[in-house]
Amino acid sequence: MINFKKPQRLILPAHKVLLAITIVYFAVFALLMVHTSGQPDQAPHAYYSRRFSQTWGIPEEEPDIQYTITGQPYLYYWINGAVFKILQSIIPSTNLKSGLLWRLMSVVYSTLTVFFTYKLGRKLTDNPYVGILAAFFLSNILMFTYVSGGISYDNLMNLAAVAAIYHLVSLNKGEDFVRQTVLTGIWVIIGSLTKNQYLLLALIIFLAWLFFTLRNFRKITFTFDRANIILALIFIAMLILFLGLYGVNLIRYSRITPSCSQVKTTATCRTYEYRYEYYEPFNLQWMWYVRDSLIDPIKYAATYWIYKMAESLWGILSHQTFIPTLSVSLHLVLTFWAACCFFYPRRIKDRIPTLLLLILISYTGFVFFWNYKNEVEFNFQHYVVTGRYLIPILPILVVLMSHAFMEIRTILLRRFTIASAIMLYFAGGLGMFISRYAEVFSHWRLYFQ
Repeated sequence: MINFKKPQRLILPAHKVLLAITIVYFAVFALLMVHTSGQPDQAPHAYYSRRFSQTWGIPEEEPDIQYTITGQPYLYYWINGAVFKILQSIIPSTNLKSGLLWRLMSVVYSTLTVFFTYKLGRKLTDNPYVGILAAFFLSNILMFTYVSGGISYDNLMNLAAVAAIYHLVSLNKGEDFVRQTVLTGIWVIIGSLTKNQYLLLALIIFLAWLFFTLRNFRKITFTFDRANIILALIFIAMLILFLGLYGVNLIRYSRITPSCSQVKTTATCRTYEYRYEYYEPFNLQWMWYVRDSLIDPIKYAATYWIYKMAESLWGILSHQTFIPTLSVSLHLVLTFWAACCFFYPRRIKDRIPTLLLLILISYTGFVFFWNYKNEVEFNFQHYVVTGRYLIPILPILVVLMSHAFMEIRTILLRRFTIASAIMLYFAGGLGMFISRYAEVFSHWRLYFQ
């Protein structure tokens, strides 16, 4: 007798279904942002990408253009140019719109950033739902999603930041030392060759890696299988590119990246001249003499900087501006509540969350110091004070928030907090975009011709 067995249904785990929904959710939101205008600094990003699409190497300088190529991080632009050339050779008869292509590539980078945020949350806690919650939070941060729809090297840098931190956490959790070290290094170099702002995070990650290595050196096992050797060779090749950029710059220009005036004439380099009527070089002796009339750092942070960072993360501050005041305030309250939940049950043995917190504080502290220094030099005119400079460490923030909410011991309070956080992030993200579209975002509509 033939026994016909009923075929078993393939049932995906619930967390994989939720992860897929979250990834699609963000991709759709970012694609909607592709058709908006006003993302920061798109003109120079488009110029550099276009120049790199004309050659497989480093393009020559145009002496009458203010944008400088010599000695600048180039990886984002090189990839943009390479993808454009490849697609143009595959489908030569198609009128390929480079601006749209490069915006879509930004969506890909940011979608991978959301995915690595999920992986970071899961790796930290061994709970996939922490990762999904963190990925959902990141997907609804307006400035992150807005930049994700534009031509900007920030999107590749943000991906490199969260990927490097993920592999650093994997290293601290005892995974293959060689593999995780090399992968961390590869992503650090990718970020550094994309934007020089990443060098600060590179230093922080290196110090964290060095501390782990020195502390655990006797217990480390060095494994050199085929995969690790290939990854090590890739890392060495990229390290050569890193030294070829920043090492040469330090020798030739005595700077990490040369200023425009070191490459081109002063007349060509004149930009933002109106700012320099306020300029006074940063000097500690001068600050001591004017200390009674100067806004001190604590007052500056409490009365201006913190809220400015918040409204330009959970709102949009760029060439187009949209600040939903109530939403921003509620997000600040939720972040404060997350900090309370994080520190209240915290124990010294929670080593990896502490590592992430130190990276978060170190990077944020530097951005604050850099902003305050600029404010002092330019008489508090608030130039280049925007939350998007904190986006590289936003995945850490949302992961620690999700972890803190999941650790609330009272079940009713935990469920209420998570439900409220999900509703707030949706209402302040995609929900905000949809509800205010006719009033705000329809006027930012961009049509590709």
